[in-house]
Amino acid sequence: MILLQTQGVEPSIDVLGLLLKGGFVMIPLALLSVIALIIIAERLMFFSNNMKVNDKDLTNLTDLLSQGKKNEAIQLCKSSKGSWGRIFIYSGMTTEDLDEVLEDAANVEVARLEKGLGYLSMIAGLAPLLGFVGTIVGVITIFFDISISQDISISIISEGLYKKMITSAAGLVVGIIAFSAYHLFQHQLDGFVAKIQEHSLALKVALNKGSKN
Repeated sequence: MILLQTQGVEPSIDVLGLLLKGGFVMIPLALLSVIALIIIAERLMFFSNNMKVNDKDLTNLTDLLSQGKKNEAIQLCKSSKGSWGRIFIYSGMTTEDLDEVLEDAANVEVARLEKGLGYLSMIAGLAPLLGFVGTIVGVITIFFDISISQDISISIISEGLYKKMITSAAGLVVGIIAFSAYHLFQHQLDGFVAKIQEHSLALKVALNKGSKN
C-alpha cells in the first residue's frame, strides 16, 4: 500500500497505487480474476435457465404416458426448455431400457451444467499460490538489495514487505471467490441431480403401475 499524508491529516492507504506496486504477478492474478468472474456470471445465467424442476410437469408427464399419449408427452418436455425436459423427453420416445436411457440423458445434462466449474476449482487453487510466489520473489529482491547496499533499516524492509505482500492478499481474495462459487454451484448441481433421480423413480413407478392395470 501507498500511504498518503497531508499536514494535519492521518495517513491513508491508496489501494490502487498499492495494487500497481504488486509487481508482475498481479497481471496473471488480474487475468484469473476476470476469467473467474466471467465463468461465474455465465454459469449463473445457465443454471437459472436450465435447472428449473417443476413437480407439476412430472405429474402431467406421468398422466400423459399412462394414457399412451406419447406425442403429447414429448411436446410437454420440449416446452420446458431446460435440462429436465431434455432428460425426460426420452421417456415419451421409448419404454425399453428406460433406466439406462434416462441415466445417459441425465449424465449428458450434468456434463453441460458442470462446464467451466473445473476452471473455477483450478483458479481457487492457483491464485493463492501465484500470490505467494509474488511475495516470495519480492522478499528475495528486498534482501538482495540489502546485501548490496548493506542498509538494513526497518523502514526499507517494512516498505518493501508491505508492497510485496499485496500479491498474497490479492491471490487469496481471487481464490476465495473462485472457491466459494465452485462449491455453491456444486451444491446446486447436487440438489438438481437428487431431484432428477426422484422424478425418474416416480416416473418409473407410475409407468409400472400403469402397465399392470
